[in-house]
Amino acid sequence: MKKIAGFFLVLALILVFPFTAEAFSHKVTVDGLRLRAGPGTSFEVLSVLYEGQELDVLEKQEGWARVKVGELEGWVFAEYLSCIKQLAVDAEFLRLRSEPSLDSEVIDQAPYGTSLSVLEEREDWCKVIYHDQVGWMKREFLVDPSKIDPELLDTRDEKPTALKVVTVESLNVRSGPGTDFPKIGNLNGGTFVTVLKDQGDWSMIEFQGREAWVFNEYLSDTNPQELVESLGGPSISEITTSPGSSSAASSTGGSLVVQVAEKYLGVPYVWGGSSPEEGFDCAGFVKYVFGELGIPLPHGAEAISNYGTPVAFEDLQPGDVIFFQNTYRYGVSHLGIWVGNNTFIHAPEPGSVVSYEELKGFYLSHYWGARRLIP
Repeated sequence: MKKIAGFFLVLALILVFPFTAEAFSHKVTVDGLRLRAGPGTSFEVLSVLYEGQELDVLEKQEGWARVKVGELEGWVFAEYLSCIKQLAVDAEFLRLRSEPSLDSEVIDQAPYGTSLSVLEEREDWCKVIYHDQVGWMKREFLVDPSKIDPELLDTRDEKPTALKVVTVESLNVRSGPGTDFPKIGNLNGGTFVTVLKDQGDWSMIEFQGREAWVFNEYLSDTNPQELVESLGGPSISEITTSPGSSSAASSTGGSLVVQVAEKYLGVPYVWGGSSPEEGFDCAGFVKYVFGELGIPLPHGAEAISNYGTPVAFEDLQPGDVIFFQNTYRYGVSHLGIWVGNNTFIHAPEPGSVVSYEELKGFYLSHYWGARRLIP
């Protein structure tokens, strides 16, 4: 009888005092953490937080976090916060989007095993922080960090990089940071390069699969879209034609590549997949399309980038393979098949299908170059 009475007492308490507490995302790890009006020690102190106090993180910025404590919002030093809930990416990569929708803007991409602070869960989506950016990821591809297989983690060192462009007609590439080092090649004006680090007047770059050096006075942070337009490419605002048509003359072989690629629109993305039956990842899709045309390719974006002949942006034709760098890992990491009119076909991401994509935003900023595999 005591047990029954206790049960009904608990039930009555739940009905009278329903649980309305917020699901907070972080805890304070020190006593006396100052909540400020802005991201810096020069801003007014709004309140002082105690160790163990729970709060929501709204965004992060250069070591500071904008938080909400009850009805009060302000900034605290992010180092003194710990995440209450973390999940890890259980896919080759996962896109961070501006809104909980597959139609929303892509902000970034996180590789397999990345541990993320979860701010909010909403049906099929999670609001997370990645690289100090707040956005949304598909819930089905996030798991407890303990379920990540260490052997599947990318062992390549993550290197800070910057995408820049060559501003002179021809730029010498050397084996070391100085003119006394041997010249190992050159880069044409307008070429995108990945800068790995700066050392005085020299920049280390990625060149033909190895580290090399160039004089950094001849590199610029030119906006990728401005560069594309300067090379004769279309402005995004001028793109009004439908996928599949092209203002540029296309080769018979290139048109055939597009025709074959379009047969597989709608095939699901599958990590490591390389056939319509099992699904495609980005490299598996391109490999299969060209395999149907009698051109064998390896299964890998970086490996495929060594095949065929280079194509400048202004010379792109349907059927050319275009590549992207530093998307979810360092180096050439994604690819697709150019259709024309600023559009390409690719296998985009886990949870999606082979589809058309416009070359803008995230993809434009990570564009690496193109290769022609069929004359």
